[in-house]
Amino acid sequence: LLSITLITFAFTQYDYFLQDINSTSDTYGENLSPGIFSGQVTLHYFGHQNWGTCTARVGQLNDLNNDLLAENIDNVKIITIGKSMYESANSNWTDSNSLPVLVDEYPYNVWSDWGALQRDLYFLYADGSYGTHFNITTWDYDNIYNTIMEMLPTDNIEGCTDPDACNYDETATVDDGSCEYFNPEIMCDC
Repeated sequence: LLSITLITFAFTQYDYFLQDINSTSDTYGENLSPGIFSGQVTLHYFGHQNWGTCTARVGQLNDLNNDLLAENIDNVKIITIGKSMYESANSNWTDSNSLPVLVDEYPYNVWSDWGALQRDLYFLYADGSYGTHFNITTWDYDNIYNTIMEMLPTDNIEGCTDPDACNYDETATVDDGSCEYFNPEIMCDC
């Protein structure tokens, strides 16, 4: 008898607010959360700061991030999450890396809530919904890169592109004819 268990991720319920401790990150000192990266594909890497393999993965993820930026792909955010029991080794992750480094405090609720294991990499779509996750003990640049590319929003976002309209959508790239304009003779929620 085959039993299939479906796992539903509702990351708004597993939201976290952890401070970025990496002084070379563009979010240094900020409390980060999956929700603040709306519009960006986010990757959440879980590892131990004192393990060589985990540290190597952070370096490789940093290189991947730099490759994405070199290709003008700036709507991807990679976040690393360690554990407070290994914070004496935080410099293994912060030195020569520009990725945000977060430290989950004991009893490691973020790790637990997400069901994360060491070297797990979680992918969230730009709207914050769960995409996929897999373990990267064995590094596979192409698999990670291709997963990101598949998750990126398409260039064509339909909506109202007229900034003078009531329902202007700044994310829209293709006008779909839905623009509504204020008319003093007709009530409008502008």
